[in-house]
Amino acid sequence: KPASVAISIVLIVLGAIFGFGLSFIAIAAFIGAMIAGDHIQGVVFLAIMVFPIFLSIKAFSEGIQTIGRLKRYNIYKDTLGTAEFCKIVELADAVHKTTKFVIKDLTFMIKKEWFREGHMDKQKTCLIVSNNMYQKYELLESRHEAEQKKKLEQAQQRQGLSEEVQKVIAQGETYVKKIRACNDAIPGEEISAKISHMEMVVGKIFDRVEKDPSLVDDLGKLMDYYLPMTIKLLEAYEQMDKQPVKGENIESSKREIEATLDTLNTAFEKILDSLFQAAAWDVSSDISVLNTMLAKEGLKGDGLKK
Repeated sequence: KPASVAISIVLIVLGAIFGFGLSFIAIAAFIGAMIAGDHIQGVVFLAIMVFPIFLSIKAFSEGIQTIGRLKRYNIYKDTLGTAEFCKIVELADAVHKTTKFVIKDLTFMIKKEWFREGHMDKQKTCLIVSNNMYQKYELLESRHEAEQKKKLEQAQQRQGLSEEVQKVIAQGETYVKKIRACNDAIPGEEISAKISHMEMVVGKIFDRVEKDPSLVDDLGKLMDYYLPMTIKLLEAYEQMDKQPVKGENIESSKREIEATLDTLNTAFEKILDSLFQAAAWDVSSDISVLNTMLAKEGLKGDGLKK
């Protein structure tokens, strides 16, 4: 910021010259008036000089502050390096200031566009210096807020559920998170698609049980065997996929697991479908009654009343 440096130097020089000069003149004139016995003139002259003296001292002070801020700005930049974000606590350590001071400092610099694409997160814990990174942060923040809202709503909905049902749903969510974690760790696109589908179907199973707790008894084998075995297979695949040597045994086992995932996905889909059996019966019964009433009233098909 060469322009800011030049302006700061001018403010310091002019502020010092006028501030100290006017102060000396004001004090000398006041003392002279007092000695001459003209007290009123001395007081009036001193009062007149207070404002320009104040402006001069303020200019001097602002110049000093700007120089100090420019030094800290360079330290902030050095601390960031090539990174697009940095924790404010790290910046505070670098300039030996409190985080509160640095937040105020960065707010000024961002406002003045010293950081052209500068932003701070909502919690004021991180400096972000690119619009692209800030957009990513906003996306993650909105997802986090949505997840927190969903968790709150789920917690409120689950207050009326029995302890057993709550335990099953919580355990189910743990399995879903493990499936997602394995998916994140396994790079292959084809197997990733299978695992993503599995995560969605298994999640829907527990959503269904949450809405109809009476179905919890139908999840015995799913909870006791199918899901634990699924996690075991996924973790085994993850470990084998990380090996630097792709031997015959590793590749064969991976192919077996991939084929088994298809079988498991089919099984989970059938389990989800079975959870809607009672609902399907109710719908079928309601439609049957509706058709009967429409026919009785002559409101169905060719039997419409004229």
